[in-house]
This record gives sequence, structure tokens and C-alpha cells, in this order.
Amino acid sequence: MTFTILGPVGVRWSDGREASLSGKQRAVLASLLLHVNVLVSKQRLMEALWEVPPASAVSNLQTYIAQLRRALPSGTRLVTRAAGYLFEATSEEVDLLAFEQTVRLAEAEHAQGNVWGAVHQYERALALWRGRLAEGTELAGPALARATQVEERRAAVRLRWAEMKLGLGRSAEVVEALRAFVAEQPLSEHAWRLLMLALSQAGQRDAALDAYRRARAALIDQLGIEPGRQLQRLQADILADTVIVEESDTWQRICQLPPAIADFVGRAEELDHVITALHPAAVRTAPAIAVLTGPPGVGKSTLAVHAAHRLRDHFRDGQLYLSLRTGNTAREPAVLLADALRSLRLPGPEIPDSTEGRAALYRSLLADRAVLVVLDDAQDEGQVRCLLPGTPRSAVLVTSRGPLSTLAGAARIPLDVPSEVAGRSLLERIAGADRVRAEPDAARTIVLACGRLPLAIRVAGARLSTRPSWPLRELATRLTGGRPLDELALGELDIRETFAVSYRLLPDMPRRAFRLIGLAGIDSAAEWITTALLGESSREADASLEALVAAGLLSTGEVDQSGQSRYRMHDLLRKFARERAQDEDSPEQRDMALRRLVDECLARVRVAGLEYPPPVVPLMTPAGTNKPSQWLSAERETLLTVTRVADSEAAAELALRLAPFLITNGFQPDAECLLRNVAQRARVHGTAMLAHLALADIELERRHFQPARTMFQTAFDHFDLGDDAHSAAYALTGLVACDLLAAEPDQRPRTSIREVLSRFKSADGIDNLLDSLIAICGAQPQEHQEVIRIFRQALLLAQNPQCREPVMDFLRTLIKGITLFRQDAPQAAIARYQDCLDLTHDLGWGPGERYVLRRLGEVYHAVGRHDDAVNTMHQLSAMSAKAGDMYGEALSAYFLGELSLERGERQAAAEHFVRCHDLMNRHGHPTWPARARHMIDIARGEP
Repeated sequence: MTFTILGPVGVRWSDGREASLSGKQRAVLASLLLHVNVLVSKQRLMEALWEVPPASAVSNLQTYIAQLRRALPSGTRLVTRAAGYLFEATSEEVDLLAFEQTVRLAEAEHAQGNVWGAVHQYERALALWRGRLAEGTELAGPALARATQVEERRAAVRLRWAEMKLGLGRSAEVVEALRAFVAEQPLSEHAWRLLMLALSQAGQRDAALDAYRRARAALIDQLGIEPGRQLQRLQADILADTVIVEESDTWQRICQLPPAIADFVGRAEELDHVITALHPAAVRTAPAIAVLTGPPGVGKSTLAVHAAHRLRDHFRDGQLYLSLRTGNTAREPAVLLADALRSLRLPGPEIPDSTEGRAALYRSLLADRAVLVVLDDAQDEGQVRCLLPGTPRSAVLVTSRGPLSTLAGAARIPLDVPSEVAGRSLLERIAGADRVRAEPDAARTIVLACGRLPLAIRVAGARLSTRPSWPLRELATRLTGGRPLDELALGELDIRETFAVSYRLLPDMPRRAFRLIGLAGIDSAAEWITTALLGESSREADASLEALVAAGLLSTGEVDQSGQSRYRMHDLLRKFARERAQDEDSPEQRDMALRRLVDECLARVRVAGLEYPPPVVPLMTPAGTNKPSQWLSAERETLLTVTRVADSEAAAELALRLAPFLITNGFQPDAECLLRNVAQRARVHGTAMLAHLALADIELERRHFQPARTMFQTAFDHFDLGDDAHSAAYALTGLVACDLLAAEPDQRPRTSIREVLSRFKSADGIDNLLDSLIAICGAQPQEHQEVIRIFRQALLLAQNPQCREPVMDFLRTLIKGITLFRQDAPQAAIARYQDCLDLTHDLGWGPGERYVLRRLGEVYHAVGRHDDAVNTMHQLSAMSAKAGDMYGEALSAYFLGELSLERGERQAAAEHFVRCHDLMNRHGHPTWPARARHMIDIARGEP
């Protein structure tokens, strides 16, 4: 229970109930409370109850005491002595004792120079008052004298509080309190003086002079005297505008920052961002907040400490540092506030019990101070908010694995792994520059095996420094072995344990999502991937991704070409996640998750791949996806990874459906690797042959005619004996293309083009004929009549309703362009060829675009537009190189040589012909190197 006298006298239980007391019982209790823990004689109690005690005073007093004991709960320490009564209580039980103790604490704070702490304690003391002392209770004699003494003590505290607040420059906060005081005690010259000072300091000069007039009037009216010298001098100073308020602030500066790390390297850009965000030069209405975010081990704390030391001179009142985590446990706000208050030199007994009280006192102590608060390793916003100062001169620097998205007004600075150069510099600082530079390849392997993660590099460097005779290549070999996390541990530095701290704090579903993303080996996941792996709703997957981002185990902020948000996982985190999956998930659970992902990839590629129908797969009706090419580009790495973990049948379908996109967009090495893997793993011979046919197409693209012809022939022999007429027709087209492109101008192909066209017509594969015809006409024959004849036959076949309209438009436009050029109308031909280029973009056909560019360059040359011809051929050369078409790149170089030679640019011409010669030599062409050699001699003027 609580006994109150600083206001109405009463007794209140912890549940809010109040004891019912009569007037005399309340008077007896008030007398005892005024002298708590002191023996009060019966005589003094009677004098406090009656100005003239009656004859029955003693028996009446005993009755009141008995009644009071019954009204109070058992255990109340109201003790009877021979001479009187003793009421025993503590400062937690009696508000008057609490007031006196708090005032003593305030005086102690002021004696130690902590003015803000003293002000806070005075405010706590005054807040205990709920009215006048023993309000509503009649007191007399000694009790009344003691009550007057307590009231005077309260008045002195009120004035002392106001005086200190004025010394701190907080005049506006005391004006109303002082006006109330002089209204109660109009004869207090000290109170009037403080009010005049407050008004003057607040810029209210007229109000300050009016206060002097009212003080003078009260003194003359009630005492018949003029104001004293201090008040008169203050009036004169106000009139002369020379008022000086002494500053009473004696704040003791603190610096709790850990030492800056001597081997700090890199991070110049991020460091500038932190300093800019927190620099006090900017005008602010709230404390500046910067949040450094990133995965575990990326160097957030190191950068924060380094930046804090750089900012020390700008925060003259000190730097406060708090670690917000202990081991695996996030520290509670109440505990953090207690640590902060102790750091600000507040004695333990003075720290409030409640979190709210501690936060209020913390903000009060930092009010209007220039203090930099560094909060390291925050788990969530709740830990941070309670530690934010309330005024704008201070600033807060937070490190967190998550972005703390709901922390209003914060500047978020994400940290990614540093560059390879910075990683190597860090390794040199720790392991020794000479030693690292002596083995550059091994050093690079170590840095890359650490994923450029600073903590991992630090551990690797520390291990090397403890074994000076150990070659770097030994550690490099270990790190690139099966379990690199085993090698990245030394003493307290342990990468696996650093990751585990974040992992253990996650709920079950996000932990499972983390494990399965690592199991799949995916470094960049979209929401649909996580949904498939979990086998849960997209809502569950999205919530899991959000939790992983908040834990720093995934990074976000990236939107891919198709508009999907992507979540990236660091290489070492992915290895840790895979370990967790192996340890925590059963083989059946792991297989099922991967199967779900493979099935989802197949379903999506079947739709998205329709824009790039494989030549060996029957055409299907496009449906479903708005931007299939963008989605395939965004998910290329994911699909390649999934193909590696899929079973042979699913991997084969994924590879065959993905290959046309890869080839068209310049990823031939990826396509070739996928297809070769399918050819080796396929259980069905026909599937292997489909991969074989697609590989032959890649070889033809590169103008490797002999291996391409062998592969096309093998595929044709297989499909011609079976029932896949479409694939047989395509293989036959490849044979014709190889014969035409490898042959000399006067040679004819071994296979008839007419037979190819009839095969495609019977196979009902019109839409896939275009690539084949472009390949056939790509370089040979050069005679326009023959080219027109082939494409006219294709146009007739393209009347089939199965054929896409853009294909027919392309054929018509191309034939028109070739015909116009043959009819000596080059300007009109140029317009048609440019239309053809637009159509090839719509169709997504790289071979067609290169063919049209070659024709366009020919026309530009014919009409004398030399610069346009050169630019076109350079564009064609770059596209051919990207597609792996060495033959096309060589022909472009030959044409550029001819153009340069015509302009008399012999040196440039020679360089182009040399380029053609070298490419054709590497290609293994039988005749082109000799032609290029002849042109080199001509360009150099040699016989």
C-alpha cells in the first residue's frame, strides 16, 4: 500500500482501493506521516488534534489509534510505546519520504556537476505532489508547524528547479510554473526575480518589466517596502538590455567508442554516405539517424566505429556506444536503457523501474546535447526507438542485419561485399603484403572463396598470420574443397557461428525457406521460387523472404528485367544453408522440394519459351506471360541451376526449351553446356538426338561446317528412320546449309533445296523454316536471283495459317528489298531492309538480323554511303562475335578491309584483312585464309 500526504491524506492499496478514514483518523495519520519513523509523544498528537485538548483527550486518542489500526491492513507497522506511537515505513510506502529522498538525490547530482540529472530528480520530486500538504485535514500545534516546514521545502525545490532550468537555457519551460508560484506567494522576491529572468531570456522584455511592476505593487501594498537591490538591479539590466544568465551546465563528456580497427580498408563511398547523413551542419528538427545494413560478416560494425571516430569532433558532448545483442539474444529495451543511463553516470538506485520512465530520463539527460549514439547489431526497430534522443543536436548510427524499414526518417546505407581489390588489400594488411603478393593466384582464390566477405577474409588472414610458413596455396586448396566453412574459424572468429546467430532467431518457416534456397544452390531467388520450394502459399513465401531480409540472410532492393523483386544470398551463406538442409531435412523432404521447383520451372518455361520455339519441337499457341523474353533473361541463372539438379527427363526438356533463347541472346556456351549434358544423361535415345541436333545448330552458327555436317547427318539418319518428320527436315536443312556455306561459289550442295522445302511442307513445320533459309542464304549463293527464288518458295509455304504473321511480313519485305536492289533502286531497298531489321527484333531472330545487316551494308556501299556501310559492318562484326559466329565475324572484317582499301586507308585495310585471316585460320576454313593473305599484300603494297 501507499500512504499519501502530499495532497489529501489517504491510504491506497496496490489494486487501487482506498481505505475509508474519518476526519480525526485522517488527522492522526497525517501527524504520524509528518514524523514517520520518529516516536511521536501522545502529548504532541493531542496538540495536533485539538488546540485545547478535552478531558477525554487521552482515551479519545487511543480510540482513534485503534480505529486506524482496524482500517489499515494487518502488518502495518504502527507501534505503541510508553511515551507515544511510532509509525515505521519506507520511501516506497510514504510519498513524503519519497519526496525527501528524491530531493537529496537531486542535490547529490548537482554537487557532482550533473545539472540535467539534478533537474530530472527535482521534477520527479515535485511530481509526487497532488495538492497542498494534508489537504482537507485540520492540523494544529506541532503538526501544523511541521507541515509549514515541508511546504517551504517544496517551495525551495520549485525555485531551485526553475533556477537550474534557466541556467540550461530552458526559459520557456519555467515561465508558467513561476507565474503560478508568484500567484501563491506574491511576496517572494526570489520568485519574482526568476520570473523576470525567464521572461527576459525568452525575449518577452515588456512582460519582464510588467512582472517587476506587479512585484513592487505587492510588496508596497502588503509590506510597505520597495523591492530589494537584486530586483531593482535586474529591472535596470532589462531596461538596458544587459541581462546575463549564468550557465549552470557542467556536463561531463563521455566517449565509449571501441578502438577503430587499424587495418580498415575500402568503404570510401559508404563512409561518405554515413558522414553526410549524420553531419550536424544540416538544419534538422529531429535527430539524424543512419542505418548500416547488410549480411552477417560484411563489416557493418567496423565501418560504424570508423565513421563514429571520424565524427567525434562534431559531437562535442560525447559518444555513447551500446551493443544491442548478447550472444544469440537480443537485449530488451529496459536493459539497454539502464546501461545507457549508467553510462551517463546515473547511480543505479536512481534508475526508474519502468521502461517508459527510463526512456524519459534518457531523453531528458540528452536533451539539447550534441551526442552521437552508436547502436550495434539491432534486431528490430523496438530496440532502437527507445534509445533515440528527443532533440535534433544528437545523432544515431545503427547497424543491423535487416533494413529496419519502419524506423522513420532513417537514412539506410546497405553494405555489399567490397571489391576484389579491397578484399585483397585487407588480406595483405592481416597476413602480410609481401607474403600475399608472392602468391597472387592463391591470394585471389582465397579472396573469391571467401566471397569477398570481410569477416571471412579476416579469419583467413588470421589463420595465415598464425602459421607464417604455411603457403597461401594450401589454404586456397582447403577453401575450395568440400567444406570451406570448416576452414573459416579461429578462436572467437567463426563464420559458421556468425551465420547461426541470425538463423537461430528465425521462426520455423523462414528457417526452412533459407535451407531450401541453399539446397537448390540459387543465389538470386524470386518469390515464385520460394513458393515452389516450400510448397506453401505465396503469402507464406513472401513473409519468409521478408523475415530473411530482416535477419540479414537475404538482401533485396533489386528488380529484374521482368519486374520481379529478387532476393540474393551470399555464397558462404548458401553453403551454410545447404549444411542446415542436410542436417535438418530428411532426404525425402529435400527431394520433394527440388521436384516442386523443377516442375514449376518446366511449367513456366513451357509458356515463356514459346517466343523461342526450338526447331525440333512442334509449334504451340503462345499464352500466359506478358514478357517472356524478359522473364527468361531474369531467370537464366536460376534455370541453369535447376537443370543441374533435375532428373534426366526434366533436365532434357528444360534444356531443349531453353536453348533457343540462350542461342538467340548470345549465351551459346550456356546452351552448349546444357545440351551436351542432356545428350550424356538422356535415357531416351530420341531425346539425346534432339540435343545433338540443337548442338549441330550451334556449330553451324559458328560456321564450324565439318563438325556441324557430321552432327546433322547423324541426326538425319536417326529421325529419317523414325516418325519425326519435322526433325528430319530440319536436320536435312542443316546439311544443305553446311554444303552451301562451306562450298566455293561455283559448287552446288549435295542436297537439293527443293527437297528441303518439300520436307518442311510435309512436316507441317513452316514457321521454323525461316532460320534454315536465312542460314542457307546467309553467305552463299551471292546471286540475288537464286536468293529470291528460295525466299519466294518460302513465302508460298508461309501462306499456311499455322505460320505467324510477322514471319510472312519478314519474307515479303526481304524479297522486296532484294528485288529492288537487283532492279537498281538502292534507296528503296534500304528502306525495306530497315523494316526487316525491325521485324527481326519482333521475331527475336538473331541470325535474321545478321543476314539483313550484311545485305544493308552491301547497299550502303553501292550508293557510296561509306560511313554507314562501315558502321553497319562493325555492328555485324560485334553481333557475330557475341553469337560465337567466327565465320561471320571474319567475313565482316574482310568487307571492312575492302571498304578501307577503297578509301585509300591501307593501314586500316591491312588490319582488317589480318583479322579475317586469323579468324579463318582458327575456324579451319580451306580457302579464305589464302584470300585474306592476298588482300593483306595488296593493302601493304607488296607484289
